[in-house]
Amino acid sequence: SWDTRHMVNLIGSYKLPKNWNISARWRYVGGVPFTPIDMDKSSLIAAWDITNQPYLDYSRYNANRLGDTHQLDIRVDKEFYFKKWVLNVYAAVQNAYVFKSAGAPIYTTQAEMGNPVTINDRYVLREVEDNFSGVLLPTIGLIVKI
Repeated sequence: SWDTRHMVNLIGSYKLPKNWNISARWRYVGGVPFTPIDMDKSSLIAAWDITNQPYLDYSRYNANRLGDTHQLDIRVDKEFYFKKWVLNVYAAVQNAYVFKSAGAPIYTTQAEMGNPVTINDRYVLREVEDNFSGVLLPTIGLIVKI
């Protein structure tokens, strides 16, 4: 379940004058496997209504794979030196170019208008279109070294 096939991390930093430091990390991770749903069982109204979600097709366990992901993180630090301690102030941005990675498909019985669609004893399952994650995450912080 955790086999990403490929993982690459490139990390670098550069010390600037007056105790400033800039660093970056670029990460590339291959897509993780996932198990598709059993469309025949999941579309049955009686089956869906028990769990209110689709059933996985364990005969095709981890047969599908999500797309690869990558991300750039950038950080700037400034250190202040005192007699017995050091104060580090930093600002960082994770996912600087806001890469959006696709998640495993999510299914619903709801049509675009919000009501379930049925044919005989089955729901018509619809894959939710917007199943992406990835946001720009800025942070600021303080580190005290004694």
